Amino acid sequence: MGETSNLRLRKVVMATGIVACLIIGALWSTGIFAPGVLEANRICRGVTVGGHDVGGMTMSEAGAHLQAQMSKCETAPISLRLGDETWRVSPEEIGTVVDIEAALRAAYSIGRSGRLYARLVQRRQAAREGFEIPLVVSVDEQRLRDLVFALANVVQVQPVDARIVITDEDEVIIEPSSEGRQLDVDGLISRLRSTTLARGTREIDLPVERVLPAVVTSELQARGIARLLGQYTTKFKASNVKRSENIRLGAAMIDGTIIAPGDVFSFNEVVGPRTPERGFLEADIIVNAELVPGIGGGICQVSTTLYNAALLSDLQVVSRINHSLPISYVPLGRDATVSYGAIDLKIKNNTDHHVLLKASVDKDTITFKVFGDLPRDMVIGIETQVLERIDPGVIEQVDETSPPGSHTTIQAGAPGYLVAVWRVVKSGDVEIRRELISRDRYKPQPSIVKAGPSPQAVVIP
Repeated sequence: MGETSNLRLRKVVMATGIVACLIIGALWSTGIFAPGVLEANRICRGVTVGGHDVGGMTMSEAGAHLQAQMSKCETAPISLRLGDETWRVSPEEIGTVVDIEAALRAAYSIGRSGRLYARLVQRRQAAREGFEIPLVVSVDEQRLRDLVFALANVVQVQPVDARIVITDEDEVIIEPSSEGRQLDVDGLISRLRSTTLARGTREIDLPVERVLPAVVTSELQARGIARLLGQYTTKFKASNVKRSENIRLGAAMIDGTIIAPGDVFSFNEVVGPRTPERGFLEADIIVNAELVPGIGGGICQVSTTLYNAALLSDLQVVSRINHSLPISYVPLGRDATVSYGAIDLKIKNNTDHHVLLKASVDKDTITFKVFGDLPRDMVIGIETQVLERIDPGVIEQVDETSPPGSHTTIQAGAPGYLVAVWRVVKSGDVEIRRELISRDRYKPQPSIVKAGPSPQAVVIP
């Protein structure tokens, strides 16, 4: 009985051995087993690290080989190019270190994990197809970013917006726009990391991005601002410093305003509230037909000058009110008063092109010019007709201290007027349009006379 059991055991062992031999033979015939594929303590054939073949090497051999290669990579300079300009940077400057140890551990692990069959398959696959282990490059992040941002400042070019320039001869010139550029910081950092491991030529074309201007040349050209349409100038007393300053401030706030076709310019919206916080000073203003001190005095001369330039440029006046009294710096019917929150001057661009408002203030004059595009033979004039002269009354103030029967003029009166204003448009010498712009009434200012008491009546005995 014992002999029979031993015989059976020997047969099983022999069968198992035969099967194992058959499996190994099959694996050998299919190429899974090959010379050197089961080399102990050596990296599998076909394994590369960062493009360097370390297959069949021991860890120390592979480490020495990679260290020799990486020492060059960590010190050899990298050229950064942009057009005709070149900068050089050494990887050492940014604290570059290649992690060789981690890569070697990963390389050695190929074919050494999992079941036997899986290991054999992985080894054979590496030997036949190759297996790449990437190298990890680390840098001193602060030094890297300092370098990159310093380079970004050198490379950066600000875009230039197209702009309209008006010459002293009122010629309209469009200065063209130009694109800017900026360094793609993240892109350069990525390229520096990868180029550190590059062999042979170590060059980087700097990654830059286009920066477009906010206003391009074609956009300004399409606006059609081609020539001077109309202008108007008024004078003021430079000696009135506060009033002069208000005029300069208001003009500066409007200068350069562009009105698109169909849009309406609002004086109050553009100039804003006339307050001390915004730089306006106290000067005389007209309130209820009287001159009184007020913040922003003189701002009505700005609106009046602009109003006349708009009339002479054939723009449509949407809202405008005259002063209650005649003013000295424009003819009757040619003024435009404003009061923030109450009275506004509104002008509509009724042309097919944009219009540009330009304001300038000299020592004692303010000028508005309107640029746009209208037929060159168009001639625009303004005519004022006095429809009625309103005589002033007399206000007599009795003064008991004055000589009886005396009359002394304290304030001379001024007449009032009813006027009509017409805009006359001609093509050459031919009148093509005449339109009533406004009918304005200016209040008369009565004379104020100080009178003595009436003489005593004479009694005849």
